Amino acid sequence: MKLLLLAVLVGTLVAQYPDSLEKKYSKKTRSYTWVVSRDVQVVEGRTLIVNTINGRVKGPALFVRQGEILEVKVKNKLSDSGLSIHWHGLEMRDYQLYDGPVGLVQCPIGPGESMTYRFKIQEHPGTYWYHTHNEMFPSGHDFVRGPIVVMPKDGPVYLNHLRDPYDYTHLNERVLFYQDFYPNFMAHDHLMSMGGLRQNGGNDAEGSIALTAPWSGGALNGGENSDFMQFENGEYRFRIINGAGLTPMLWSIDGFRFKVVATDGSDVEPYEVDQLQVHLGERYDVLVTFDVDEPKNVLMRGSSTAVTNPSAVILTTLQLRPDESYEFVEGKARTSPNPDPVVMNCNYYGEQEKCVSVTALKTKDFEFENRPILEDIDIHTADFYFSRSPLYGYFFSLDEKPHVQNVLPHKPIAYPDFDSEKDMTNHTNILNLELDKTIILVIRSEGGIAHPIHLHGHKFEVLEQISRPNPSCFGPGLCPLADLETGFSAPVSELAKRETRGVLKDVIIVPSFGAAVVRFNTDNPGVWFAHCHYDEHADSGQGFIMNEGNWKADSIPDDFPSCDTTGRLQELTGDLCNCDPEQLNGDWLCSRDYMCYHVQSSKDTGK
Repeated sequence: MKLLLLAVLVGTLVAQYPDSLEKKYSKKTRSYTWVVSRDVQVVEGRTLIVNTINGRVKGPALFVRQGEILEVKVKNKLSDSGLSIHWHGLEMRDYQLYDGPVGLVQCPIGPGESMTYRFKIQEHPGTYWYHTHNEMFPSGHDFVRGPIVVMPKDGPVYLNHLRDPYDYTHLNERVLFYQDFYPNFMAHDHLMSMGGLRQNGGNDAEGSIALTAPWSGGALNGGENSDFMQFENGEYRFRIINGAGLTPMLWSIDGFRFKVVATDGSDVEPYEVDQLQVHLGERYDVLVTFDVDEPKNVLMRGSSTAVTNPSAVILTTLQLRPDESYEFVEGKARTSPNPDPVVMNCNYYGEQEKCVSVTALKTKDFEFENRPILEDIDIHTADFYFSRSPLYGYFFSLDEKPHVQNVLPHKPIAYPDFDSEKDMTNHTNILNLELDKTIILVIRSEGGIAHPIHLHGHKFEVLEQISRPNPSCFGPGLCPLADLETGFSAPVSELAKRETRGVLKDVIIVPSFGAAVVRFNTDNPGVWFAHCHYDEHADSGQGFIMNEGNWKADSIPDDFPSCDTTGRLQELTGDLCNCDPEQLNGDWLCSRDYMCYHVQSSKDTGK
C-alpha cells in the first residue's frame, strides 16, 4: 500500500520553538495540499477500490484556531469524476463561494484541475468535518472526508498534531471519525437496490426500509487505529463524528457513561447517558472518566441502528490502567453492554421510556451571541416524500407547493452571470428568504425512515422534534403531516416566539413520519443547500436551496474550475419531464428518466 504524506504547514518547523516566535505565527495561514486519487487498499480486512487524499483512506485532520486562515489546495487526479469539498458546520460568513456544493457556488474540480479553498475560521471552538459535495457517482467509495477541530484563538501555537495531519489525538482528546463502505462500487449497489434487483440493506422494527444497500463494513479513523486504544485513569474527551454515507451509529463503552458536552460544534450543559446515536453528519463531544483499580480491557461499541443488521458493529478494545506503573492487559476485551441503557438522540417514535430527544440538551448561553430572536418572523414548511423502488426517488415540497425531485444547475447560481431565465431548471427547488428575519422552518416527513437533514450556512435552534402525529398510524398515506396548529406541543406561531432557546445544531433527525421545527436568522446572505445527509438521498433529489437575500458573488476567483462538460455529475433536466401520473402525482416534478413521462414541447408541435 503506497502512502503519500505531504508536509502541511508553511514555514520552517524545528524541534524547539522559542517563545519569541509565538506572536509572529499567531495569525498565520494554515496551508495544506491534497491530491485526490483512486487506489486499491485493504480497509478493515476488505480489499476495496477507494478514493484517497494523499494516498490514504484516513483523511488528514484539520486542527485550526479561531481567526486563522485555512488554505487547502485540492488537486483532482481522478480520471472519471469532478469533485468539490464542503466544510460541514462552518457557516462560511463572507466566504460563501468556498462552501463547496456544485451547482450552487462552484463547478466541480475536473480531472486534472486544481482549486484552492481559502477562508477564515470564525466559529466557536468545536468539532466539524469536511467531505465531498457532489456524491462522486460512479466513482466508487468516497473516503474523501475527515475531521476539523476548531481550537481557541489564544491556544498554543505549536502542537504535534498541527504538523502531523494524521494524528487524531491531542492531550486528553480523541477524535473518533466513522466512515462506512459498500460491498462494490457505491453506484453499483445503490442502483441495484433502487431498481429492486437486490435485497435492501435492512428493515426497521416495523418493516420499513432502514438501509437501501447492505451494510458491508465501516472504519474508525480510516481503519488505521480502530482495534485498540490505550488510556490511563482520568477524564477524556471523545469527538465522535459520523462521516458515513449510509449508516447512523449507536455508540457506547461497556461499564462507563457518556457525559455529552457539545453537539454539532456548540457547547451544551453536561448531560449523562449510557448510549448515544450519532446520525449521518452529526458530531457529539462526550467526556468519559476512567477510574480503574487494576488494568482491564473494555469494549467500545459502534453499531448500526438498522435493527435487522445486528452484525453491523465496530468493536474497539479500550485498554485501561490506573497509571503508567501498571502493564496493560493483552488481548481483546470480552465485556458486555450496559444493561437497560439511557439513549440520547433517539428517533424511535418516543415509545421507549429511556430514549432521550436531542431537545433535552441545553446550549450554553455564549453560543447565542449575535443570534437574537427578531420581531420579524416568517414561517415556512418543507415536506419530503419517498417513493420506493423501482420508482426510487425523493421529493421536497416547499410551502405546500408541488413536490420536486431536486436537481442542481450546471452553472453555479451564485455566479454573477447566472441567468435565471436561461440557466435555471424548474426542477431546482428554491426557497427564497428575505434578509434580517427570524425563520421558522417546519420539516415534515412522509417517509418511512428517519432522515438527517442538514442546512448549510447556518446553525439552527431545534424547537421541537416529534414522531408520528398519531402514534397508531403507520405507512404512507396513513400518517398525516403534523398540522401547524395541532401537531406540536403548541401552535407553530407560538413556538416561533418562544424565548427559551433550543439546542443549536446543523443536522436534525426528522423521525419516520415525524417532524421537526427549527429556528434561525437570515443574517448570512448566500445560496445555501438544505438536504438529507444520506449520500444517495441527496443524489436522488432530497434537497432544496435556500436563496438568502438573492445573493450573487461580485467576481469569481481565478483558480475556480471551469464549467465545461468535464466532470459534470448531473444532467440538466428539461422542463417537460413530469412524474408518470399512473405511478405518482402528475403535478409533481421528477428529475430521473425512469420516473418520468415526456410530452412534446410547443416548438415541436408548432404551437
